[in-house]
Amino acid sequence: MNPEGESHRAGRTAGRVLAALLLLICSKPVIAQTSAPSPNPSTPSPSEQAAAPHESGSEVIAILPPAITRKHLTPKDKFQIYFHQSFGPQNFILPAFGAGFFMLHPPRGYPREWEDGGGAFGRWYGEQIATAAANRTAQVLAEVGLHEDPRYVPSASANALIRTLHAVAFTFVDKTDSGHNTFAFSNFAGAEAGGLVGMAFLPDGFNDVTHAERRALRGLESVAIRNIITEFRPQWAPVLRKIHVPSILPEWWTPKHPQHS
Repeated sequence: MNPEGESHRAGRTAGRVLAALLLLICSKPVIAQTSAPSPNPSTPSPSEQAAAPHESGSEVIAILPPAITRKHLTPKDKFQIYFHQSFGPQNFILPAFGAGFFMLHPPRGYPREWEDGGGAFGRWYGEQIATAAANRTAQVLAEVGLHEDPRYVPSASANALIRTLHAVAFTFVDKTDSGHNTFAFSNFAGAEAGGLVGMAFLPDGFNDVTHAERRALRGLESVAIRNIITEFRPQWAPVLRKIHVPSILPEWWTPKHPQHS
């Protein structure tokens, strides 16, 4: 029997078990405030945003962007959102899930030390932490400096296709602090920072600009996916409540997004 082969299979099995456990943990919903869709999904005015009704108590996943509310965000509010999204317990759990996934499905051409064993898990875990930290930091700095609102404005349409296209478009055009449409520079800044940070520690052949830009593109894809999930939150959140998803994590996971009635 080949000891190296046995070790390889054992590492893969452990990775699968870890990924399954983390998937269960990370599916835990948390409590945050949501709002009703804006009457105009393209260019809601500040007065329309202020008039939009809202409700508290809807269950959302901690990594999703907060929904638009009556609250006008100050730079302090934006950094509050940043700190709660960046340093909450989910930011130590979700990277472990990502690390387990990449151990199961390593990119083609990666060296063996990135595929098996505790060392590989540690490398991927660190990569996930560093990428997320760079992404969120660049994003919040752009939001503050360019007066972008980090919150999501849902579509008013009932058509699933239109809502999906709206969510994808919100990756490229979001809102200013005053409620006007603007180029979503913060999303691009975050994705670019998340892609470039890997040049400092990824293996040779994967730490160049070409691969960094590919990682940045995946970062933008992640923003679009989060927007789509957030857009359809009114449909899936009641399902989670109905099936009584168990409360696995403590109350202090809840992201304390600035809220105002």
